[in-house]
Amino acid sequence: MRKMYMTFAIALLFGLFGSSQTYAAAEGKSEVHGHGHFKHNPEFIKKKAESLGIETEGKDTETIAKEVKETIIKQKAKELGIDSNGKDLDSLAKEVWETEIKKEAKELGITTEGKELHNLAREVRETQIIKEAKELGISTDNKDLHTIAHEVREKRIFQAAEKLGIETKNKSAEELFKEIMTNHADKAKELNLFPHKGGKVHFFDKSKEN
Repeated sequence: MRKMYMTFAIALLFGLFGSSQTYAAAEGKSEVHGHGHFKHNPEFIKKKAESLGIETEGKDTETIAKEVKETIIKQKAKELGIDSNGKDLDSLAKEVWETEIKKEAKELGITTEGKELHNLAREVRETQIIKEAKELGISTDNKDLHTIAHEVREKRIFQAAEKLGIETKNKSAEELFKEIMTNHADKAKELNLFPHKGGKVHFFDKSKEN
């Protein structure tokens, strides 16, 4: 159980939040595109800390990442009207996760009555993927969810790179995402290039659906 909510917390660490992350947390999957790279990238974590006003001088990457994670979870809790006083980080992450699932379900017109959170998170994720595909003009005919999610993710990345003036020729989506998040993360967020609630980035897992 702890692993589930801390997987969710790691997604928050990178400023990535949405239905895809709530489902990934429940599944224990790496939902964030480029997750492994950024989890261990000292430069990216340091930049994230500085953007949050966290002092980094004399601290190792692990300590900085821990402080960033805690700060973002508490910020999200405040945004959702959740009191964080007296709660440990695991409990708070769990409450944020559950509240966000129900909030997104309501916004998507999904009923929550009688549904387990795990199943509700899956439904929210699937609905969000189809919705985004339609918004981007991506056909969903005769495609499984994994394929649709992959196409949504790649289109978002290439669109963002072009708006940021990044050369896309002969570059993969992975390479472009790494470049965006390492050198242009703040600008991408400012321009809402990966739109979701609050302008935060979200992507879908490359692993196959269960």
